[in-house]
Amino acid sequence: MKSKLVLAFLMSILSLSIFAQMSISTNLRQDATWDEENEEWIITSTNEEELTFFEFNKDFTMFKHTTATITSAYIIKSHEYDEENERYECDIVSDVGNKYFMIIDLKGENIRFLADRENGSYLVQHSIKRIWFDEEDE
Repeated sequence: MKSKLVLAFLMSILSLSIFAQMSISTNLRQDATWDEENEEWIITSTNEEELTFFEFNKDFTMFKHTTATITSAYIIKSHEYDEENERYECDIVSDVGNKYFMIIDLKGENIRFLADRENGSYLVQHSIKRIWFDEEDE
């Protein structure tokens, strides 16, 4: 009897993760540029009131990023989970065609977007406020 109860509990947990979507809220944004000479990121701006939301689809192939002024969509072209550092590393493309390398750093509690442009490399980092999983409406 006990083994059936444990099995039923495990099956319900597994089914929830299969049909759930991940959401992340953030509460701080920092922008930085790469200093080639000193080989370090130089923070160019900090916004402690930048509240945003990330909503990932259940298949982890797309996500929507909502800020106070705009909503953008992204395609996740590839992703890997780095178990040792507890982070997802993703190649993504925005809805306007910009390419980024995104890191969802669970241990460091932040999401980082890195990009190389004509004028150098830059970074946008959002501090994670909360992560939760919801069942997706079918």
